[in-house]
Amino acid sequence: MKPIFCTIIFLLFFFNSFGQNKPTFSVVGNATNKESLLRNKRLDVSKIKVENISNKPIYLVWETVSNTFPKEWDCSMCQHGACQIGIPKGSAFNKLNADQQGFIAIHVIPDNRVGNGIVKFKIYDKANPDYVKILTFEVEVL
Repeated sequence: MKPIFCTIIFLLFFFNSFGQNKPTFSVVGNATNKESLLRNKRLDVSKIKVENISNKPIYLVWETVSNTFPKEWDCSMCQHGACQIGIPKGSAFNKLNADQQGFIAIHVIPDNRVGNGIVKFKIYDKANPDYVKILTFEVEVL
């Protein structure tokens, strides 16, 4: 009786762990956007989309991994459901229903300052934090 009980517990643990690692979202297109603009222009929007590929609602969370944008640039970012001044440390999307798309977008006003910068965001489903994608925005101001 004891070996059967242990086997059942092991199988339940195995299948539960396996099911949680299945991706619930995917990046639509590329996970990296490369933008180039003149110093007297502005980057109105650079957007990377993600899509809920599961059959139930998900809640995506994002964190800023790195940000090398020059401090003189005026930057902001938007996520599915909200916009924020600057590049914050992190936040969460509004609920994404099955087959619905969301996004992370950046805006840059270089204020006549040339330079390069990269910002990277880690994104994951709150219910499945082991499956992670990195979204990257590379901006060059000439």
